[in-house]
Amino acid sequence: MIHRRDVLRASAAAVLAGFATPAAADEDAAADLRRLVDRLSDRSRVTRPFLLRRFDAERLSARERVLYETLLPGADADAALARRSWGRSGAPYPVTHRNGNWRRAAELRNEDRIRNSVRAVNQDTNAIEVSARRGVIAPDFVINATVPELRNAAQRVADANVPDGETLVAALTRQAEALEAQRATAGREPGMWRLPDGDEFYAQTLQFQLGAPVDARDAHERALARCRELQNETGRLLRGLGYTQGSVAQRLKAFAAEDRYRIVDRDAVVAAMNAQLEKVRGLLPPVLDATATGGIRALDEASSNNGTRGQRVGANYIVDLQARRPTWSLASVVHHEHTPGHILQNRFNRGVPELQVRYANGYNEGWATYAEMLADEIGAFEGDVAGRIGYLQWMMFRIGRIVGDTGMHVMRWSRERTIEQMYELQGESMSFVTIEDDVTRFAAQPGAYAAQGLAALQLMDVRERTRRAGGDRFTLTAFHDAALRAGPLSPPGLEQAMKAAFEL
Repeated sequence: MIHRRDVLRASAAAVLAGFATPAAADEDAAADLRRLVDRLSDRSRVTRPFLLRRFDAERLSARERVLYETLLPGADADAALARRSWGRSGAPYPVTHRNGNWRRAAELRNEDRIRNSVRAVNQDTNAIEVSARRGVIAPDFVINATVPELRNAAQRVADANVPDGETLVAALTRQAEALEAQRATAGREPGMWRLPDGDEFYAQTLQFQLGAPVDARDAHERALARCRELQNETGRLLRGLGYTQGSVAQRLKAFAAEDRYRIVDRDAVVAAMNAQLEKVRGLLPPVLDATATGGIRALDEASSNNGTRGQRVGANYIVDLQARRPTWSLASVVHHEHTPGHILQNRFNRGVPELQVRYANGYNEGWATYAEMLADEIGAFEGDVAGRIGYLQWMMFRIGRIVGDTGMHVMRWSRERTIEQMYELQGESMSFVTIEDDVTRFAAQPGAYAAQGLAALQLMDVRERTRRAGGDRFTLTAFHDAALRAGPLSPPGLEQAMKAAFEL
């Protein structure tokens, strides 16, 4: 929790700014590291951690070491994945509704050549068959989600009537047929534990996604406990509004169904979201010395009906108001997507090395989730009980993804049990996808969604540890400045950024 003394201290003129740079640091070391990192993108994934370790990190100042610490754990996991006989990309299956060259091929970009797209799709189809011979086949419900997407992609290419398009249609059709042929023997168990060396794979991909090793069972228990706390608080607020019957999930569903919370007047909803944005802008200065311009706009109805979802365009968040969700869920969306979330964060992410993004993959969503927590702490939902219930439900969704992902892949939950647990934790889905679809994502992209929630919890953990270690030197403005300016950060990189900022 944010303490009043931190807010008062942050308002004083002697706020820490930037990073400490020891005088003894090698002036050329930072440039040498940056050149190495730029070159690593062209080197094999297996050799990257070896080359990083050959670099003399002792030459770096505390600030310059942040990038080094951010890269190493993710590079280690990436190298381990690259050496595997399957799942080398970090995704267990060569093609699903969430991954595969078919997605890019069906976009028919001007810069893409049809023959190259055909080759890439055919390579994936061959990989599907090779993986099957190794005992790695997607569960039937993932195949069921993927085949229609492939057939729709083939139809889009056919309708585009581009030169040689029929060869790409044939490749996409062949891929759909290859997956359909596996359906009968695919099985329904979704967890990585059922695959050859699947437990090891899950540990590697979770480390790759987060940028640090994870004790998945401990993460599961911690996230579940946090969701229970969020549920208890939600239950108290709902009782105060007269919702006393049934579980918290059932009461949330009833609360969301009220006609007064339906999106009817789009202009009024956008105005309310912009008012929420202005409210948090007024509350932030004592704890975060940064702002983002722009605001909230509505996605046009034609785009919404075409399947487009919310978008971040420059300094504006374009909200999709066709999605079925109550108006009280949208206040927290403002803080996740705009300020102090993604759009504010994007101001600091320009020019970041490609590998830093790759090896701190969970951090961007982690920061945006932390931004919702921060907004709540400074009073963004004060006087708005319904809006705060929306925030709490979003947190149950985001932290609940840790529970569901680790439950499926480590606790050996079935698809059905995972779905049941997600409904029990959060009620109806607040996201653009249903709970069933979200669980299918856990199966197709193990570790990805758990890493996002874990990155948010890590920000909270490091903040509290830094507060204790920094004493009177600690300020929230300096903490947030370091986290934003150095990001995206793996957990070790975040720790190092705070050591540099507070001279720990």
